Amino acid sequence: MTAGTSNQAHIIAVVGASGNGKGLYVKAWLKKTRAPILVWSPLEATDGYAAVIGGVIVSSVAELVAAIKAKKKRIVYVPNHTDVKTQFDRFCRVAWELTGWVVVVEELSRVTTPTWAPPAWKNLSTAGRHRGLTIIGTCQRPAQVDKDFFGNCSEIRCYAVGYVNDAKVMANTMFCDHREILKLPQFHYLHRDVRAKVNTPGVVSVPKN
Repeated sequence: MTAGTSNQAHIIAVVGASGNGKGLYVKAWLKKTRAPILVWSPLEATDGYAAVIGGVIVSSVAELVAAIKAKKKRIVYVPNHTDVKTQFDRFCRVAWELTGWVVVVEELSRVTTPTWAPPAWKNLSTAGRHRGLTIIGTCQRPAQVDKDFFGNCSEIRCYAVGYVNDAKVMANTMFCDHREILKLPQFHYLHRDVRAKVNTPGVVSVPKN
């Protein structure tokens, strides 16, 4: 995919309390794409994105840049616990220079707030289409996440959340009653196609052990 304003935005939010199927959906999505993939994975020890996508793990921006220069096409960035927000900003600055990649950010509430996000993340989530990027962002607590991200999504998949405030934020974004979100059973979701202005219910197919 080439960069340019003619590209359609493909920005996906995946929201829900832990254990409802967010990771299953994102990983299934990644398995289907042939595009290069870059993942921000603060909980990689349990999320295991590198194994799913066959990627290399890096833990600094210098390692990330080196991996890209080495033409690696599946990269998982695992931040250390020191100044995570600064690392995220630099991660996003690197991602902005890419063209045609899928960029996944896990746990957005750790690196943004409702009224603040690193400028480089705002570039990705508001103008990523200019770089031909697909952006996937996940969170458990949408009330604690950068509001501009939700406002620019082309798709939203919402599972049950644990707090009324979170349900209300998503209901406002998806134009539905927040009680619909609160009563979703485990692995069930509402999927909103923003362009079509339609919400569709569904359930995750959970692999059997």
